[in-house]
Amino acid sequence: MVRRPCAQLLLLLSTRISTVVSGAPLEQSTFDAGAALQNHGLHVDQYPDLAKLANTSSNQACDIACSALEHHFGTDSVDRPDEVAYTAFVGNYWSAIQSDVHPYCVFKPSTPAAVSVLVLLSRFTQCPFAVKSGGHAAFAGASNIGGGITVSFQNLTAIVLSADKKVASVQPGNTWGSVYSTLQKDDVVVIGGRIENIGVGGLTTGGGISFFSSLYGLACDNVVAYDVVTAQGDIITANKTENPDLYWALRGGGNNFGIVVNFHLETVPLPGGKMWGGSLLYQESSFDGVAKAFSATIDNISQKDHRAGLWLAMAATNGTRLASVEHYYAEPDGQDSAAWSAWKDVAPAAISDTRQNRILTEYTKELEVQNPNGRREMYYGLSVLASAEVLVAAKDIFYEEVGALENVPGILPVLSCQGFTLPILEKMKKNGGNPLGLEDAAAAGRAVYIVQIAAWWERPEDDTAVYSVTSKALSRIKAMSIERGAGSDYVYMNYASMFQDVIASYGDENKAKLKAIAAKYDPAGVFQTLQPGYFKLDRAPVPGSGHFSH
Repeated sequence: MVRRPCAQLLLLLSTRISTVVSGAPLEQSTFDAGAALQNHGLHVDQYPDLAKLANTSSNQACDIACSALEHHFGTDSVDRPDEVAYTAFVGNYWSAIQSDVHPYCVFKPSTPAAVSVLVLLSRFTQCPFAVKSGGHAAFAGASNIGGGITVSFQNLTAIVLSADKKVASVQPGNTWGSVYSTLQKDDVVVIGGRIENIGVGGLTTGGGISFFSSLYGLACDNVVAYDVVTAQGDIITANKTENPDLYWALRGGGNNFGIVVNFHLETVPLPGGKMWGGSLLYQESSFDGVAKAFSATIDNISQKDHRAGLWLAMAATNGTRLASVEHYYAEPDGQDSAAWSAWKDVAPAAISDTRQNRILTEYTKELEVQNPNGRREMYYGLSVLASAEVLVAAKDIFYEEVGALENVPGILPVLSCQGFTLPILEKMKKNGGNPLGLEDAAAAGRAVYIVQIAAWWERPEDDTAVYSVTSKALSRIKAMSIERGAGSDYVYMNYASMFQDVIASYGDENKAKLKAIAAKYDPAGVFQTLQPGYFKLDRAPVPGSGHFSH
């Protein structure tokens, strides 16, 4: 039986939530979320208890919003805390820190239009929300929200390859494993993540380092178009010719402008998914030589072979220090590439070598095993201009500082380094460029190292110690890099911590441009206030912490 709320209070609600910036180009000052919901088929006067919203708590507002979603889309579309599906969902985040967060309900839209309804209903009720693609961010609130509505894209998993096989349209509920396995049947691939269970959404809007980045650029630089749910509930396209300012902003600007419900990705050939890759494992006596070989390889990739790529990871566990170097190559039989010339003297010292021909889908699954779900996790990063000397010094600082964590149960701190090679920086100019702010490095002919400290551990009571120690280590690395002429402000969003103001690291000019674009498409600040998690335009996720930012 349907009950109808008081019409006067319904009108009050519609007025209350439609306050926007006067004269905003895409939203009139008279915007009415209730009327917009009606245009999407949800008639607010048909749902119980909306009249109570004028003087109730956010929990009650979220309860009413969740109930409206259940009534409109069916009970299977919403999971509540007393349901098995809810418990399974919350417990399935990569980081246990995200699993500590409990939303009022979980909404599982099955169409992009349902996402529009969610945004408008959030505006109508003022119940906040978060969205989850793969859920691979480390900190609380990144893709989950306490007391609000967490939107799971698990039902938005379509993958459609164009007739000419040049564009793959991918919805955000996909992980890269599902994308690669689908496209492999047609001998093509898109520029995406390197671990099977990472979601398409977060990786792409934050940048996206790929196995193929020196050939084609970051994932965000290979998006042909985005389909975006705006703050007004409209679904618009952003590409080079339609809404080109929004297209630019989404290429690294995160979740500040709308919700992407379809990524149209440029494809490239990869017959049979065949490539080459694997790891070399080293003991501490080889660390300096490994760091120098890494640095030389970044130069070699730029000058000799754009098909190659690598990352370096140095760990400390139970008093043992080990370094792992992952080599990968965009074709089979990559072992003879000139990119690896610096390893001729270092490779024999490796205590294991797993480099071999690979199939992309299987390779990403193997790498996923090295990144298991369920531990407390932290990513924390900075960037420096390419320098072997700086990398060796960063390694020394890392080991000096993380010794303070040796008694933390289950701790595994890792210093990793990856390169934005000169070809990657050059390809950031594609399709009008991106907002990452690395033009000066490209102009100076300096590759950029993405330096990250990652860690996992067991107990919540050790969180503060882990954050403090890693913050101190990164502060020292930053100061050292500046002293040696290799300083860079840029922070890679996908490896940033909750204490980092990523958008500020893009530079004042790009930050101002991003804010202007947000003001145009979202003058009410919906994606700054009602979607409060992750990296906002004017703040870190946890501002004012005193920890290292950029």
